[in-house]
Amino acid sequence: MLGVKESISVRNQKFVPIRLGRIEFFSMTTISGERPVSMSASQYAQVLFDVLRNTEWESEIGIIDMPAGVHDELIELITRFGSDILGSIVVLQPAHIQSAKRMLELHRSEGIPVLGVISNMAYFVCPLHDEPKIFRIFGDTNLEELCKEYGVEPLGEIPLSIEIRENIEKGNPILPEEFIKPIDIAAEKVINAKPIGESLVERIKERLKGVARDALIRLIFAAVEIANTEVPIKAIQNEVGFPGGRIIELDITDETLRNVKLRCLFKVENGVLKMVKPSEKVRVDDEIRVWDKALIWSLTGIRKDTNMPFTLWDAWLTGKLQFYSNSGTGTQRALMFMRNVLERVKQTPSFAKLASICEGLA
Repeated sequence: MLGVKESISVRNQKFVPIRLGRIEFFSMTTISGERPVSMSASQYAQVLFDVLRNTEWESEIGIIDMPAGVHDELIELITRFGSDILGSIVVLQPAHIQSAKRMLELHRSEGIPVLGVISNMAYFVCPLHDEPKIFRIFGDTNLEELCKEYGVEPLGEIPLSIEIRENIEKGNPILPEEFIKPIDIAAEKVINAKPIGESLVERIKERLKGVARDALIRLIFAAVEIANTEVPIKAIQNEVGFPGGRIIELDITDETLRNVKLRCLFKVENGVLKMVKPSEKVRVDDEIRVWDKALIWSLTGIRKDTNMPFTLWDAWLTGKLQFYSNSGTGTQRALMFMRNVLERVKQTPSFAKLASICEGLA
């Protein structure tokens, strides 16, 4: 879009950004060229860390352009740079309104400020009519209603425009004057925003401390006992179509989902959820891996750091839970089974005792 062809250079062990007027620019393509790049969230964050901290910037404000659907990358950024972050401008397209909602929900659940929302390619003005006629080709986002739902500010709409496309092709990516108001408002929001400070970062760091293994053991044993005495296991199996006899491995981990704190094996037989002793002979069919805090939050029903409702389903949707199958089928049903069992456990009279433990760990 900016017409940049050259690669990034290094001087005195620091990157030298490409300068275009008063814009300083860095992109992975200035390193990788035309080759595709695939990175984990931590790798992506490390590159950004290097770029932001080890580049000869003269600018006062940095803009990180991130694609829709990011989660881990955003959390990594907040963890590393939280005290300096001003907030997000969310840019949506009418054809991908659900992606925008997920991004707004992510910001709300993680407590990250949204400075405003812009709808791009919102409409098309047909020049062939005697009077300008507006067509919402990709649908109507109803920007005002969407922003009201999430408690954020609408900044305006930018149309689908041949003039904008032609300007970009000419290497002049400047919006025509009649379309620039949303960008002006967004720029003003950024300039006047204050860094979110240490409070959010401290909340993130606090939750990263995790839960002690002994406490997790007590919690799991208590939940299994309640499940087998007060929850209709067989009925839940029938509801989700989960057969008996499969071995489910539940790994409770730190937030990276890599370091396992507690490994539990379960098997459902004759309507009873049994714990299986690990051995070399045990063949695991389904594996569920969940961050300890996410498990606790799903039991309390609320995220303590943001006071937002939370379930195991939310844990999966936000990357705090993963599941795998060693036999090709069944794992999603295993997750649905375990999720439903825990939800029923929460509805039992005995859960009051367990709830106090969860509150202390949350």
